[in-house]
Amino acid sequence: MSVTPHFETASARACIRALRGLEQTAIMLEKWGPEAFPANEQGQVHFGRAITDSAAEAIRDAFKTAIQEIEHFPDDEAGWVAERGELRHAILEAVCDLSQTVLESPSDPHGLAAGVKRAVETLRAGLKTKL
Repeated sequence: MSVTPHFETASARACIRALRGLEQTAIMLEKWGPEAFPANEQGQVHFGRAITDSAAEAIRDAFKTAIQEIEHFPDDEAGWVAERGELRHAILEAVCDLSQTVLESPSDPHGLAAGVKRAVETLRAGLKTKL
């Protein structure tokens, strides 16, 4: 299989669009976490707030790592299409999982923690590809 420059460019753009969607989830968590779980008079935050802050940070870290992997994508054709697909699938799965968790259990700290943990594990597994 010969990879054309057009296909390579389109693939990189598609992956970056997926990453931008993930970034939007981080923005949503950063915006609504403080409103949904404000700090009390002593400056302490609710467990749900700690989870939303942690999720946003994990997303941002994954976003940075994924962008670095895209920038250092190998030039050889062997297996890179499959690798890109696995990474893109992991990113999209994590975005969907986080969005669903936040929508279904915004005030359930245990539900939020479980959803964030699943999303982070999905991202970590996706980022451990051979890229």
